[in-house]
Amino acid sequence: MLIRLLGPVEVERSGQTRPVRPPQVALALAALAWEVGRVVSVESLLARVWGEQVPPGARRTLYTIITRIRRDVLADDGAVVRRLGGYLLDVDESAVDVSRFRCLTDQATAEPDPVLPLGEALELWRGDPLTGLPGEWAERARHRLRDERREALLRWARAMTGRDAAASVAALSPLAEEYPLDELVAAALIEALHAWGRTAEALTHFARVRRTLAEELGVEPGTALQRVHRRLLRSGDATETARLVPAQLPVGLRHFVGRAIELEQLAAIGERTATATICAITGPPGVGKSSLALRWAHLHSDRFPDGQLYADLSTVDPDDAAVVLPRFLGALGVPEAQVPSGFEAQIGLYRSMLACRRVLVVLDDARGAAQVRPLLATAPGCLTLVTGRSELSGLAVTAGAYMLRLDVLPGDDAYRLLATWLGEARLAAEPQAAARIIRRCGRLPLALAIVAAQLAQRTDLPLAEVAADLERADTDLKPFAHSDPAIDLRGVFGRSYRDLPEPAARLFRRLGQHPGPHLSLPAAASLAALPVDRTRELAAHLDRANLVEIHAPGRLHMHDLLRVYASEQARATDRQSVRRAATRRLLDYYLHSACAANGVCYRHRDNLRLEPPARGAVVERFDAEAPALRWYADESAALPALLAEATTAGFDRHAWQLAWAFAEFMQRRGLWEEILRTQAVALNAAGRLGDRLAQARCHNSIARAHARLGRDREAVEHFEQAVELHRDLGEPVLQAHVHLGLTVALSQARPGDALSHALHALELFQQAGDVVGEARALNNSGWLRAQIGEYDEALADCRRAQRLLADLGYAQGEGHAWDSVAHVLHLKGDFAGAVTCFERAAELLRDCDDLHAAAETLVRLGETHVRAGDIAAGLDAWKQAAEFFDAVGNAQADKVRDRIVSFHHP
Repeated sequence: MLIRLLGPVEVERSGQTRPVRPPQVALALAALAWEVGRVVSVESLLARVWGEQVPPGARRTLYTIITRIRRDVLADDGAVVRRLGGYLLDVDESAVDVSRFRCLTDQATAEPDPVLPLGEALELWRGDPLTGLPGEWAERARHRLRDERREALLRWARAMTGRDAAASVAALSPLAEEYPLDELVAAALIEALHAWGRTAEALTHFARVRRTLAEELGVEPGTALQRVHRRLLRSGDATETARLVPAQLPVGLRHFVGRAIELEQLAAIGERTATATICAITGPPGVGKSSLALRWAHLHSDRFPDGQLYADLSTVDPDDAAVVLPRFLGALGVPEAQVPSGFEAQIGLYRSMLACRRVLVVLDDARGAAQVRPLLATAPGCLTLVTGRSELSGLAVTAGAYMLRLDVLPGDDAYRLLATWLGEARLAAEPQAAARIIRRCGRLPLALAIVAAQLAQRTDLPLAEVAADLERADTDLKPFAHSDPAIDLRGVFGRSYRDLPEPAARLFRRLGQHPGPHLSLPAAASLAALPVDRTRELAAHLDRANLVEIHAPGRLHMHDLLRVYASEQARATDRQSVRRAATRRLLDYYLHSACAANGVCYRHRDNLRLEPPARGAVVERFDAEAPALRWYADESAALPALLAEATTAGFDRHAWQLAWAFAEFMQRRGLWEEILRTQAVALNAAGRLGDRLAQARCHNSIARAHARLGRDREAVEHFEQAVELHRDLGEPVLQAHVHLGLTVALSQARPGDALSHALHALELFQQAGDVVGEARALNNSGWLRAQIGEYDEALADCRRAQRLLADLGYAQGEGHAWDSVAHVLHLKGDFAGAVTCFERAAELLRDCDDLHAAAETLVRLGETHVRAGDIAAGLDAWKQAAEFFDAVGNAQADKVRDRIVSFHHP
């Protein structure tokens, strides 16, 4: 593990670097890492995170921040330990880049040759330290670290001047720009330029520094700088041969916005010119790779006084750089007659021409690493920027290239891009329409630019009208067409698609049939009717082409507009029967896998009678709850789109069965509104099939969701429809479940009627020999008896339910029973007993992943603590409840936090 402060605050684990957010968490971690191995008092932490004006409640927030650092940021790789009066980051000092940097600079002082330790120390820097963090402490730390870096870089450059003056110049030039009044830096740069044979540049730099000192401070250069100047004048080498300086960069985009982090990363990479520097920018087509490269190149062209070379490689054969090299040689001053005829000789001359120069080379839209290798600037002081439509990791292996992958714009930057075209006022007048346009464009810069350019020409056109047109055309790319093929979105995507071998292209088309942006490898394999291993190979090919992104572990992500393009290609290339069969396999994958997960996670739930999966469909198998629950969590977001796809394609049986297979998972997370939406689709599908049992299941699920949302009238209506359907079907157990649901809907307004339904359900369950149902009915009847004041009978029913469920090993049901026992004890005034039972209930519900129910139990536990006079314990229970509600994305978390705040600020 490495905690990085020398740049954005990040933590590197297992080869992956992750940013630490939000700023308060980053500040707290930075404050602890700054003092690694030493206790940082709570007061110091508060001051470093919030400054002198520490707000009320900051200590409680600090506790939450420390918990988040322990759990989410450091995981198990490090520990924040509580000590008397404060906290201590208990990791080795080498796990913090600042400490490692200082150790290496100290080591350099003791060694006769400081180059290696200083170079290693400087490589730790990735930008401005504590990038973007606010506050006085962060600013003080930044100033100190900048000074330490300047000192280390100056020492390294001086040591390098005698052996590699070009490397010294490359390091000192940006330092001299950053510290134009630092005479030690100026003297070192002048000496390095002279040692490299650039005495004229050295004299020019002295004159610039002298003028700056006079204008800014009103002084002449000091003794040391004057001495260096005199030595140059005596050298007899005060002129340089004039050279041809190419300036081939195309015009940059006028509407460029954002990419601040990427520009900073490129700037940091550009400073590392002790050797030749190569940076490859990759990403999906249309994401703005070329725009970023040209933006940075224009901003930093002055770093490369010997010129800038540029080549558009989009139309050049992937294996042929021979057409570019002669153009570059000519731009560097080589007469056409003197360009060698052999390719290897051209490469040798090209590299020789760059050997004593500082040149920027931009190789745009490369189609592969082999295409650009002969064109790389390999001389110290030079930088090569490569943009590529496919991944270019081969350059990292063979040329030490830095890799920078672009993603779509953040939401704020996407908005700013539209604003640069259309004006802030026009967007502010229709903010919702602007948001819809950004969403439909998928925050892809090229798509946004195409739409914005069209809108800029039609100032009278409402944004809402354009947004509606874009949403209606959600299955094709017509809104993103352009007369210029270089920026027509379909054409841009097509250049990458046409480079694919047919098996990868076929998988790409199949992926376009998935209704969501994320899917697993088995889902992709089902679409393609391929083994998972073969699908993984082809997906890796698509990932290298930046048409799909592989997310660990084994998940694929496809941008919405690329998915639309893939779907277009599928319709144009593949028969309708082929596409329909792929949809059937995909739905079978989800349905059979969900039912397999049901069998592991919810063993007491009745099973569906499924048709066998289609040939070629992959079915996931689960041997434990944890992987099954992860599968549910990963795939549930796609459920609404899958149901829509199923109904559109005429797979109504899949539609209602899929909704049923996900219902229990969604209920345990309290996703009641989502359940209403998915079950409404399922009910319509069941109606079209004329499947009365399926309709009854759907009505039951809808009714339960309404009941949990407090809509008792709607709940009763759907429960009654389910009762009628079950009665006609002769399904006593399912009918009993509906009566059980009615107890929830009627419990507040008509507890007596609700109790009657609970007792009727109990009778039906007992007749059917369904012990789990019997226990649930007892638990509900106990709760309802408590509502009408029959406490002893209520306690007897709930305890009996708890024992039955414990004997069955049904932990979730037992957790609910313990909650009911605790509720009755609370009403009886036995707060100590209620606390014990609530705690047992929360533990059981948490362990079986029923986090929504566990959170509700913790809320009641907090109320019991408060009634018993233990406010602190009550607040702790509510804090944990809020965390559980957060974990399942339930808005109840905010209400619980409001209750906590009310105790502190009545």
